[in-house]
Amino acid sequence: MNVRSWWLRLALASGMTVGALGALALHSPPAEAMPDGPTTVLVGVTTQSYPSFFRISANGKTVKASVIGLGMSCTSGATFGTPDEFAHIRIGPNGNLHAGLNIPPTAVSGGATYTGTDSLSARLNRQRTEVTGVWELQLSYTFADGTTDRCDSGPVRFVDTR
Repeated sequence: MNVRSWWLRLALASGMTVGALGALALHSPPAEAMPDGPTTVLVGVTTQSYPSFFRISANGKTVKASVIGLGMSCTSGATFGTPDEFAHIRIGPNGNLHAGLNIPPTAVSGGATYTGTDSLSARLNRQRTEVTGVWELQLSYTFADGTTDRCDSGPVRFVDTR
């Protein structure tokens, strides 16, 4: 896959705006997307065939941004794809990085709410040219009529390289 088509896939998976897509198509990222200095960008495809992306800080001590596409399967039988992201993750001296959060109850249209957990565990190699790991998103929905549904990406493995 060429670089232009990969960026288009990543942009669509991460829900970028039309303005940002236009700027990427013209080879000119928007000002807010410009890096602070030289950074390392690692890209790949997950075991679910979705794109993943990591931007490592110039000093190699922080993941400035990470974005992944995840395929979700629900107990109701529904399936869908969704982007997910973590930013500003500290990289340990041995290259390990971890991020996680509990998603508080959040209202959506129609009187439904969802809650869940989101986690990332990975390792960056010494040369800062490859990150390997597992990402998982779990969501629980409660609908206005009292029914529930649980959706899970399962552990999604990725290998991103320069």
